[in-house]
Amino acid sequence: MDLGDDKRSYEELRPLLDAVYNHGSLVFGTDACTMYWHLIVTGPHRGHVWQIVDVRAQPLGVDFGYTTARSGFAGWVQHWVEHKDWFEACQ
Repeated sequence: MDLGDDKRSYEELRPLLDAVYNHGSLVFGTDACTMYWHLIVTGPHRGHVWQIVDVRAQPLGVDFGYTTARSGFAGWVQHWVEHKDWFEACQ
């Protein structure tokens, strides 16, 4: 979800963002002050790792673009252990 492309107001999107931050995910950590990695534990994206920032949310995995990492927790860990850039497929 890239909020820059979404036509809804921030007030309409805020409950969706709050739901992601507060329910259905485990926070792994941060890469910057507003960039967090979440493991989704409920719903259709259960098992996927998402990068959530103040203006965007996107799943990590080759199926979703930007990276050659496998989707899911194991892919996220392998990518991290190998010290690969999160968006190496766009470079």
